[in-house]
Amino acid sequence: MKPSPGEVASQVTAIVESQWPRHLEDGLPWLQSLGIETDTAEETPRRGTDRSWHMAAMPAWGAARAGWGTYRDEFADIFWFLWDGDSSADVLRAADDLARALTDVHGDPREVTEATQYSGGSWWWLLEQTSIEMYAYSGAANPDGYPTGSPCVQLQIDLRAVAEPREAEARRTHG
Repeated sequence: MKPSPGEVASQVTAIVESQWPRHLEDGLPWLQSLGIETDTAEETPRRGTDRSWHMAAMPAWGAARAGWGTYRDEFADIFWFLWDGDSSADVLRAADDLARALTDVHGDPREVTEATQYSGGSWWWLLEQTSIEMYAYSGAANPDGYPTGSPCVQLQIDLRAVAEPREAEARRTHG
């Protein structure tokens, strides 16, 4: 699998321990240093003071796609969709390996949702400056027939000082 769960865990740990960029103009070179081709990203429609880009290529990570967001012009998060196109069994195994590797470095997740026949589970680590969220998608259809999407892992790191006010504003605005 490309990248390996160990490579992803190392990258996440480096990001968590690094000095985050303050604004987008500082963030683009930082993202490029992580192997993200920022010029391949698509900006999503703006939601208030939120801006978000997704689908950026990461050639060294195979089919992985990356994205990032800002809130009130401050850099807020970085995220990936990993192992899209691999088999469900391989994706779920990689998710478990990645969760173990992150737990070894960052401690037990604050919340865990166990895998079911419809979902590959989720993990959430709340760290001092950042949070890490990971969702594993199995590709199975829900009992109501609604597809969950292709097997992949969605991984996000939020800079808490920016992301938490963004979430609070979204809850106030959107109920």
